[in-house]
Amino acid sequence: MLDADPTPLVDRSALDRSYVIANGKGGVGKTTLASNFAGLVASDGGSVLLVDVNGQGNIGRDLGYRQSGIDDEGEALSEALRTGAPLVPVSGVRPNLDVVVGGRHVGAVPDMLAATFRMQQHRQALALAVALAPIADRYDLVVIDSAPENPPLQQLALSAARWMIAPTRSDKGSINDGLGSISRQFQLVRKEVNPDLRLLGVVLFGTGSVSHQIHRNARKWVAEELGADAYLFDTIVRHSEAVGQDARSYGRLVHELEVAAASNPKFWHLRAGTSDAPSVSTTSASVAEDLATLAREILTRAAEQDDA
Repeated sequence: MLDADPTPLVDRSALDRSYVIANGKGGVGKTTLASNFAGLVASDGGSVLLVDVNGQGNIGRDLGYRQSGIDDEGEALSEALRTGAPLVPVSGVRPNLDVVVGGRHVGAVPDMLAATFRMQQHRQALALAVALAPIADRYDLVVIDSAPENPPLQQLALSAARWMIAPTRSDKGSINDGLGSISRQFQLVRKEVNPDLRLLGVVLFGTGSVSHQIHRNARKWVAEELGADAYLFDTIVRHSEAVGQDARSYGRLVHELEVAAASNPKFWHLRAGTSDAPSVSTTSASVAEDLATLAREILTRAAEQDDA
């Protein structure tokens, strides 16, 4: 339980356009959704900040900067959380897209915050909000990728967000375990430190586009877990193992893979051995369409709920 220690002032209005992508279970499409949602809005001209609050640092794989000069593995983020100084993002990872880099140093953040702010659990939970709020107004959108199976890091991310989006696989285990776990953290953070936090919706991720019975079952299980199925987004992101492999192999977002696929070498060139250019899965076009449709639905739903 978060205790009643004094909390720092956080300008919540600066965080009104902050989205956290969260689930208590790994492998459900969380980081893929975070990086592609942020990248799509940036490619459409919006100014976007992507914050990687995850010790795995897989945002760096999606955007292709892993083990490059800008990959400090979360050291700058960890230091800002410790001192309360404003975050200093890496600028221009893509046009209009800045990134706060995550990685192995983020994994040590809960212990570091516990030592720095002893007996101040509110202050620990609000460390990201304190560091993010002073710069959030520079951006049209802030997207936070959170860590699975790590409640202290989840609390950090949830405490800095206005909206939570939960991707999930369609199986009962993912829905019960993943959504159940993050729902408990959501309720705790909303009650104790961030009353502005709202669940915007649940996304069925990595499932067959025509698996209607599976989708009906998933809708039923989501309703059982959350009390209603109204949270489910209409858009379903279909499964493609090849696209997932290509994205992280080449460090490209899915809509970037779609463009690259148009330049694939011809089949007969590959067969004749006259081209060694990489070939990108053409399935990227359909997954890119799903992600673009989902991004529009996310922004529309948030605007409608703000106006309600």
